[in-house]
Formats: sequence, C-alpha cells, structure tokens
Amino acid sequence: MDKFLSTSDELSQIIQANAVLLYDKLRTLPVDDLGMPHYCLVYFKGSHFKRLFFSIETSANLLYRSISAVNKPVSEIVIMDYGAGVGTLYTLAKMIGCKKVIYNDYLEDWRNSARLIAEAIGIHTDEYILGDIGETLKTLDQKNIQCDIIASRNVIEHIYKLDEFYLAIAAAQPKTLIYSSTTANSKNPATRIQHRRLHRKWEKIYLPQREQMILRIAPSLDKSRAHQLALHTKGLAGSDINHAVEKYLSSGKLPDPLPHRTNTCNPTNGVWAEHLLQFDEYRKLLGNRYEVSFEPGFWDTHYQNPLMNMIGKLLNGLIRMNKTMGFFLASFIYVVASPKK
Repeated sequence: MDKFLSTSDELSQIIQANAVLLYDKLRTLPVDDLGMPHYCLVYFKGSHFKRLFFSIETSANLLYRSISAVNKPVSEIVIMDYGAGVGTLYTLAKMIGCKKVIYNDYLEDWRNSARLIAEAIGIHTDEYILGDIGETLKTLDQKNIQCDIIASRNVIEHIYKLDEFYLAIAAAQPKTLIYSSTTANSKNPATRIQHRRLHRKWEKIYLPQREQMILRIAPSLDKSRAHQLALHTKGLAGSDINHAVEKYLSSGKLPDPLPHRTNTCNPTNGVWAEHLLQFDEYRKLLGNRYEVSFEPGFWDTHYQNPLMNMIGKLLNGLIRMNKTMGFFLASFIYVVASPKK
C-alpha cells in the first residue's frame, strides 16, 4: 500500500500506522447494514467509501499539518472536526491518541450516522456536538473545553458570513488554530471554470427563490421590479434580503451588486454554493484576529483510471517543487488561521 504521508518523522509514523488501520477497518465495513439514513449512506459511499484512500489521506495530512503547527504532543491535543459529516478526520484523530476529539455537525442525521460508523469500527469519540458555530461554541464553554485545533474539510466555502464565523471563534476560543481545507481554490484556472458553472446552475434556482421572497416582503412591487431587486441581491440571505428590500422601498434605489462575482448562496439559509474567494479576501475577512496563510493541497492518485493517477502523481510532484506554482495546480488549498499573539 502507498503511504498516506510523504514525511517520516515521529508524528507522521503515528498517523501513518493508524491511517492503515483505519483503511483496513473501513474497507471491510458493511455500511449498508449500519442503519444510516439513505442520503447519508449515499454520500458516504460516493465521497468516502468509493475513494477511501484519498479520504483518509486528506485527513492524515490535515492532522499532520495542524498538529505540527500547534507543536504539542499528540496526547495533549484537543481537536474539533467542525462540519464533520461522515468523513474520516474525527475517527483518525481519535485513533492517533489525541487527548480529546470533538465531532460537530449541523444536522442530526449526519451526527447519528457518524456515531454509527465510529461505533462499528470500535472508535469512541469524546463528544458529539450538534449545531452551528454559535451553538457549538456555547456547548464547548459549558463543558469547559478549550480546543487546540478546529479543523474542517470542505466546510468554509459554504459558511455565509465567514468573518463572523472566525470572529466568534476568536472570542470564545482565542488560542485555537483553525486549519481548513477547501476545494474552492480561486488560483486554479480549472477550478474557477468549474465553480462558475456550478454557480450559474444554482443561481437558476436561487434567483426565482429570492424573487418570491421579495414579493412576500413587498407584495406591492410589480414582478419586473421584484426581478431587478432579486438580481441585485445575489449573495444575500434571510434578514439581509429583508433589509435590502426595505431600503429599496424607502429610497427607490436598487442596492449595489455585492462583489461576489458569480458566487451565489441559498437565500433561505445562506449556504454558499462553493464560495470562491481570493486570498486577499480571506486576509481581509480574517486579518483582525488571525495571521492568515495558505498551503496548496494535492491530487488523488488512487482513481480506477491509471491515466488519471499518472497525471495526479505528476501534478503532485510539481506542487511539491514549487509552492507558488502549486496553488495554480492543486485540487484544493489549506486556509490556516493562527491567532495573533
């Protein structure tokens, strides 16, 4: 079997050994018999079970990078897997011997499914916390838990107000390193094209939803003006749409289009359709409380197609050779928020 980590120090050896164990446990797991809700089962099989090596590889690398940055022994690390879904990070974190591992997700079905998976492979996660960041931080405070690391995989590109997310963590968990990976890599030209197509697809759904919301808020508006207002409120959700409509009714002026480019979000709950941010935008959103840095990720090299694996290995070699070029080639990036001292 290929190695999950390219390094060979003590920490990587611990993670590598347990990643192999986790791989062996999960690849023989009878997932259809666990009683997971159908949509959770479908997601787990499609995003993790089918690409099991890459799923564990990304978790192993995220753990190695974040724990190395904190520079504490594994046995002293308290880590939360935020928006964990049914991934492999929280299970691997427990297996390598972290002092405390907290699982978090917003939906009960995901939490229950994650618990079923962990219990089926003999993993006891310390805490399962349900809720958004505000509810989660409140629970951590009630339980007197201070995290060393809050890690996430493919979560931050969906968070509506990212500045408020980081501000809340800074206030409640001021010493915590926030280490996130996201496939919304704005420097990769192919990713930009892919995400803009995705945004256009979702905007076809979200635009009429915003228009309906606007007409409910202001039924006196004719459909033409409601449509124009809907176009100008792309990237807004919930009460922010209410405020935009109220301002329009009082001033007669359409709101300035927000600088979201093709980005669009669900107008009812604010979940972004893969929010594609530039590096400077991350720095602006996070800069008051955090030192923000970025690292290029890597490509999966365990597809069923040998040609794709060859291309992935070639790209990974180039990424390792040159970090700057790596951002333009990587399939995902790490966004690292270190508390300012």
